[in-house]
Amino acid sequence: MATPDSPPKPTLVFQGTVRKLKSATMKNVPVSERTAVVHVDQVLESPPNLRHLAGTDITVELAGSAATNTSLVFHAAGWIFGDSVAVRAISQEPIERSHAPLLARGGDPAAHLSARKLKERVDHADLVVSGTVVAVKLPEGSEPVARGARAAREVETKPVSEHDPKWREAVVEIADVHKGEHAPKRVSVLFPASHDVRWFKAPKFHAGQQGYFILRKEQIDAADRVDVRTRGAPLPAGAPAPVEVYTALGPDDFHPYQQQERLRGIVNVAPAPRADREE
Repeated sequence: MATPDSPPKPTLVFQGTVRKLKSATMKNVPVSERTAVVHVDQVLESPPNLRHLAGTDITVELAGSAATNTSLVFHAAGWIFGDSVAVRAISQEPIERSHAPLLARGGDPAAHLSARKLKERVDHADLVVSGTVVAVKLPEGSEPVARGARAAREVETKPVSEHDPKWREAVVEIADVHKGEHAPKRVSVLFPASHDVRWFKAPKFHAGQQGYFILRKEQIDAADRVDVRTRGAPLPAGAPAPVEVYTALGPDDFHPYQQQERLRGIVNVAPAPRADREE
């Protein structure tokens, strides 16, 4: 599921010119051999709140060596925000001929970032389908397994994490498969119903919802003795391993039919049905 120790992904891509080494644009930034003041020549991909950075100087913790007055393409993640902006470069590249399409494409940097994230999500998906949610229910096996009254009570009273996802299972009637293989006409999708800060961006499905489902298959090892579907309840002895489920955990994992243009060119999508489409 989650990989909290994975390295950060770039959220800001820009062309910049190194102005000063061992320097920063804010006093609270720790200055080191790798800290530099960089002039942002062009913002290529960014969150909406950073699309205005073109023409300004920011602080960059360099990913490698660089010389002053050198223009580079930076792939960076946010670091410190205040009177200015400080970012950490995940990678930096000298400008070459291969960068020409990237530097010339224009458009909204926030839209470019959104499109890249969506493509990455589709690339890593095991199954992409379109269809309709026909039911939402508690996951199968959510009730404590009867191994005596005392064992059942222990499961029921087990402390619940403040980030409890409150797992639910959406049953999707498949209209078309756009990536992967799935012979049955229905697929079950595990999603967090919780609005906790950890889960509030995940889609919250309800019966009648129509659109595109970008799903990843997760394996839950029974040897770990924990079932992610049941709020931490122990698995029964002799439970099969591994348990496989399809999940929808992020904002890009579901798109109503009206957003099919976002998917066009990433997966093969057919025109959306005309009737019963959800706004």
